[in-house]
Amino acid sequence: MRTGGRKHVFPLAQFVDGRPAPGIKEVLSAMPEPRHAWAWLIGPAPGLAGRTPIEMLRQDLVAEVALAAQNAAMAKLA
Repeated sequence: MRTGGRKHVFPLAQFVDGRPAPGIKEVLSAMPEPRHAWAWLIGPAPGLAGRTPIEMLRQDLVAEVALAAQNAAMAKLA
C-alpha cells in the first residue's frame, strides 16, 4: 500500500516465514485496491462464517478465502 508519495508499506501480518501467505495473490486479483483488500483480510468476513480471512490463509485455506474474496468484490460492485 502507498503511504503517500513513493513509499510503500507492507503489512507484516500477510507474511509467513518471510513470504506472502498463500492466497494473497488470489485476494489481490479479486480486489485490486490494496486498502480494500487489506481491510477485508483483517476483518471477520460474513462469507466465511465470521472468520478472519488472513488467519484462514495462514491455515492454508486458500480456496475458501479466494472464493469469498471474489464474492465480496462482486457484492461491492452490485
